[in-house]
Amino acid sequence: MPTNRATLELFAALDRSRPEPLRAQLEDAICAAITGGGLPPGTRLPASRSLAESLHVSRGVVSEAYAQIAAEGWIEVRHGAAPVVRAVPANIKRDSPSLCSVVAEAPRLDLTATAPDLSAFPRRAWAAALRKVLAEMPDAALDYGDPRGDDELRTELAAYLVRVRGAAASPEDLVITSGYTQGLWLACRALKRRGATRVAVEDPSLDDAWGTIRSAGLEVVGVPVDEHGIDPSRLDADAVLVTPAHQFPTGAVLSPERRRALLAWGGIVLEDDYDSEYRYDRAPVGTLQRLAPDRVVYLGTTSKTLAPALRLGWLLAPKDLTEAIAQERWAVDSGGPAINARAYARLIATGEVDRHLRRTRREYRERRDLLVEALTRQLPSCTVDGVAAGLHLLLRLPPGTDEDAVVRRLAERRIRVNGLNTYRLAPKDEPALVIGYGRLSKPAIAGAVDQLELTV
Repeated sequence: MPTNRATLELFAALDRSRPEPLRAQLEDAICAAITGGGLPPGTRLPASRSLAESLHVSRGVVSEAYAQIAAEGWIEVRHGAAPVVRAVPANIKRDSPSLCSVVAEAPRLDLTATAPDLSAFPRRAWAAALRKVLAEMPDAALDYGDPRGDDELRTELAAYLVRVRGAAASPEDLVITSGYTQGLWLACRALKRRGATRVAVEDPSLDDAWGTIRSAGLEVVGVPVDEHGIDPSRLDADAVLVTPAHQFPTGAVLSPERRRALLAWGGIVLEDDYDSEYRYDRAPVGTLQRLAPDRVVYLGTTSKTLAPALRLGWLLAPKDLTEAIAQERWAVDSGGPAINARAYARLIATGEVDRHLRRTRREYRERRDLLVEALTRQLPSCTVDGVAAGLHLLLRLPPGTDEDAVVRRLAERRIRVNGLNTYRLAPKDEPALVIGYGRLSKPAIAGAVDQLELTV
């Protein structure tokens, strides 16, 4: 935090004729001043009593506004001291003529469905693991190493996947990757070399995956998803990418009947074990890989449990594919970051990964419960689905709602969220919002739902 600057006067045009609460208007005014450069980092805001007097509003309006934007990270509130403006993200355009020009770059609320809480990253444990690894790692381990990745991580990870996910895993069948996206791309490249031309995906599904598959030289075809998951009877491809434990974005779990049908199908199954670590109201759902290790490529990552910046992922492949995938990895970058890989292996071995998951699982569940309660109470015309696991939920809007218009209105309020059609290959008139709560702190939930209520 930069050295505090003097307390400055603050202009906020509050209009009592508008439907937005005065508190929300004040929040918008303060954030607009910050993004516009009028409140540089380190500036002390007026005390709540002083600002309330100048704006002719109750002190509670100001206090609630301060609390909300503090929860969103714009200001820092300390007991007995004036609120202080935090550093503005570097990608904000300070000379922007209007707030609309920075909407995409600096949302007040980030409801992205695939985004974890980065403040939960276990910095001390990671730093301690790195120090230990650097102190003990032999010189030979600093070389390029095995094309499949660091042997210590593959050993620890195989045991972990057997213990936690019931997978049929051995170190020889694991390839360490630079995240999920690279793992998917490598698997698709290996399949293409074997003659594959088409990969089926769930519709709806994560749109980033479509681009990854296409960049590997394969065609993407969509297969509809319902409350029971993907329909295997409609598959017409060489491979299929599925999220059976918690379908993204609907939250459906692949039913036992369809699991059997999918495994009886003749192609390769790419299993994205999406959000399996974060389940709240149900027993664990086993992997497809353990039932058919000869035909399932299992993909995992630390991006949702720790942080995307680690660029650590893995895939567990049938023996005849493992070598081909490792060769593809070697051709791309001659191996991965062994130091980070070994540090993560230490976190697994010492139980820190399990402890971290227990902590974050409790926190995410509390956020989910508060969010579902508020949505159910304040938006009775909407339906909440897909809440049993993961970091997001599906808010189904009333029939006839213009989904795109709702997303645009929320963007104007600096709220980042995607509509369900963002993730559809074939758009449908079934309006819904895919709301992530990974980066929605508990104090910010009430304000977020207020904004949704005003917009939907």
